[in-house]
Amino acid sequence: MNKDILHKRIECALKEIWNTPDPIPLYITKNLNHDLRPYQERALEHFIYIQKRAGTNTLVNHLLFHMATGSGKTTVLASTILYLFKEQNYKNFLFFVNSDAIIRKTRDNLTNPISPKYLFDTDGIEIDGKKINIQIVDVFPVLPEDNTIYLKLTTIQKLHRELEEPRENGLTYVSLADQPIVLLSDEAHHINVETKRKKSPDKKMIEERNWEKTVNKIMNSNPGNKMFEFTATLDLTKESLFEKYKDKIVFQYDLRKFMDHGYSKNVLLARANEDDESKMINAILLSQYRKYIASEIDVELKPVIMFKSQKIALSKAARDAFFSILDNITIEMLTKRIERGLNINKGERNVWEDMFTYYSEADLTKVIRDLRNDFTNDTVLTVDTQEIFSERDALLLNTLEDINNPIRAIFAVAKLNEGWDVLNLYDIVRLSESASNTKNATDSEAQLIGRGARYFPFKIKGQKSFVRRFDYSNRRLSILESLHYHTINDSAYIKNLEKSLDAAGIVTREDKIQRYEAKVKNKFRQHRLFREGKIYINRVVETTADDYKSLLDYEIDPNYNKEFERALETQYGKKNFSSASIGLGDFHDEQMKIDERLWWKAIQRNKFYRFSNLKNYMPAIKSIKEFIEKPEFLGGVTITLRLPTNISINDLLPSEKLSFVESFLKDSEEKLVANYSRERGTPEFEGVAFSSLINDYVIETNVVKTNLSNSKESIQSYPMRGNDWYIYDQALVNGLEYDFIKDINALIDELETKYDEVFLIRNERKVKIKEINGVRGFMPDFLLFLKEEDVTYQVFIEPKGEHIKKQDKWKEDFLLSLNTRKDIVILHESNSVKIIGLKFYTEDKEEKKMFMKDFRNKLLPGTRQIDDGIDREGLFDQTYIDEFE
Repeated sequence: MNKDILHKRIECALKEIWNTPDPIPLYITKNLNHDLRPYQERALEHFIYIQKRAGTNTLVNHLLFHMATGSGKTTVLASTILYLFKEQNYKNFLFFVNSDAIIRKTRDNLTNPISPKYLFDTDGIEIDGKKINIQIVDVFPVLPEDNTIYLKLTTIQKLHRELEEPRENGLTYVSLADQPIVLLSDEAHHINVETKRKKSPDKKMIEERNWEKTVNKIMNSNPGNKMFEFTATLDLTKESLFEKYKDKIVFQYDLRKFMDHGYSKNVLLARANEDDESKMINAILLSQYRKYIASEIDVELKPVIMFKSQKIALSKAARDAFFSILDNITIEMLTKRIERGLNINKGERNVWEDMFTYYSEADLTKVIRDLRNDFTNDTVLTVDTQEIFSERDALLLNTLEDINNPIRAIFAVAKLNEGWDVLNLYDIVRLSESASNTKNATDSEAQLIGRGARYFPFKIKGQKSFVRRFDYSNRRLSILESLHYHTINDSAYIKNLEKSLDAAGIVTREDKIQRYEAKVKNKFRQHRLFREGKIYINRVVETTADDYKSLLDYEIDPNYNKEFERALETQYGKKNFSSASIGLGDFHDEQMKIDERLWWKAIQRNKFYRFSNLKNYMPAIKSIKEFIEKPEFLGGVTITLRLPTNISINDLLPSEKLSFVESFLKDSEEKLVANYSRERGTPEFEGVAFSSLINDYVIETNVVKTNLSNSKESIQSYPMRGNDWYIYDQALVNGLEYDFIKDINALIDELETKYDEVFLIRNERKVKIKEINGVRGFMPDFLLFLKEEDVTYQVFIEPKGEHIKKQDKWKEDFLLSLNTRKDIVILHESNSVKIIGLKFYTEDKEEKKMFMKDFRNKLLPGTRQIDDGIDREGLFDQTYIDEFE
């Protein structure tokens, strides 16, 4: 089977043109509510590349984005809508999927500005200076209006019925033929039953085959039609599916890579020979422990638990038992459980040892009170089946991340649907020892685990991250980035579950800590560099109030523009709210006069702006009154609203005006934190004692359970005995960093011929440099020290994974600037020390050659250059690797 897919061919083509893809247009990035992640940028670069070079090739009218669950496929979908509207003049978009829940979610994502998951800029979509409206329709208009995107959202079932059983004023194949449309298919694997061609189909399969035929008929109804599919689930091992999609997969980013790159929680299997009641007690204790740890670092976190049963009767019994436990728990009972937990987990270095140690020192009266307050009838939700629960419960289930949503635990039976997105699910507890161990059952559990593994982007000190931060830096805090799957310790079941997880690409880890230690070699400890040498880092100077004299210094625009739309429903009522009745479509801009009382009220409602906190970021202000009145700060802010023609500022309710003031403060909060620094870098480098920054170090991480032998992200320990140029006895590095070390080893003979001394040092979070005249800093992964006669060269080197190379480009620019800046000064060292920065070392073969060329030009000038035909990955034969390791 030819494994060449479109995604790979595009990657090769981009590299042939020096890896400079067409930039993502500003009208896309400016109109999105969130910054694109690196892999989402690459998905769009692939898409734009193939669209621009399509010519008459109709194959590119049907493309598929094969992206992991939780990777933000809908953000990419929203971006493609903007691109096709602007560049190719498409106005009609037909979104279909297999689930009503996904329809509701997608409607909010694309059309509801007050939804926390709204994808577009809340100020409205603007292209070429014109406001663009997205209008939900049942049928596409015969005469579409300018500057309007028409979107029909439906399930594939309803779409099939609507077209096969046409009704008046409904969608028909004939009407679809009038204008070209774009079909957007989410969870696209549901329309591939015909392609699989299974024998003896059941009723459901026959129905799904008809869906696929319906989609094909729509595509063929107009030669200008396009279809773009989005799915995380596409089994390319099936030859029929591979042949169908090999020329359509425009971008591929699987779940294993998504998890390796840190965009998910770590998944930990917590196996125990415990009954259901014990598992429930341990789960709520662990959930509360998470909450307590988060509170200690001022992180607002509401961790949710799911208790999963196979039958409704078992789930109801478990729920009754759960509340009975809470009603009857005592300090004595809890003390015994803690003592037992400590005895079982003593020396295990796992989360349970940490948790029980924490509780052994806690006020258990408060712990019990917190458990009873947090887990009540109002905060525990029952989902007996996928279909049977109230509208209120459905809303609660789909807004679990909302801090005002009270739910802390869910008792569930059926597998929740594909559209269920939840980020703050931290514990899944498998109840009932009699549950099925079949492959189908464990496949279902693997899918649920994959959904629960979605990362919750909590803020620390105002900084939000969409990737894990504590894998190797803080074992205690890593619990905030981990999903625990509590299950039985049954070998047959675990074997099947591990197979299902591996097939789904889910990286799992044992709830046990692997401890790696790297020691500075004794021989190097005696060396002059360790005892008397210095590491040179650039000086930083404190920022002052003069550096932050106005909002502009925080990159906050005091001219704030806001679209006014959703609040009209509140004023006019949903029944009376319509485009026709209030003149939507014709707008005017009007500046809102901001009464100081609005600022005071909004500030009182936002604890970030309490003076005791605000002064940490705004040294130029002496009081909240000054902050409100000074023209450089809130006194100079203008808020301009875009209103329907027959509505004026005077028609707004006081609460609505307050909401816009609050919105400005909320948007400004993140910029105040992100753009304030107490220090900025200078071009003056000074020496710090080598031994004060470089010493033995330890890395602790969860033991990897699934096979990650090909992962470039997993930390491993490699012995470095006999290689005096590497100062540690072990190299604690990931796969890419190990490749770099092997490449340096291949150059050691040349380096040691030219230089008197050669030492490579792993920088384990100690040596930090800060951009010159800027506030961003980073810690290069490696330092290379070279001594030649009376000159010492200190070289900063940074291996960089493909998934973050683009967003970290500023670091490479900073490193390379060290070689060309005229203002670099080495304090007290005159010409005896030179600072050098190199290009990123990456996985890409061509870029690896460029790194080696840069390395030779700066450090081995006049020596042989690398032949461009050399396969760098083949540079080390197995005999050499065995000898090196």
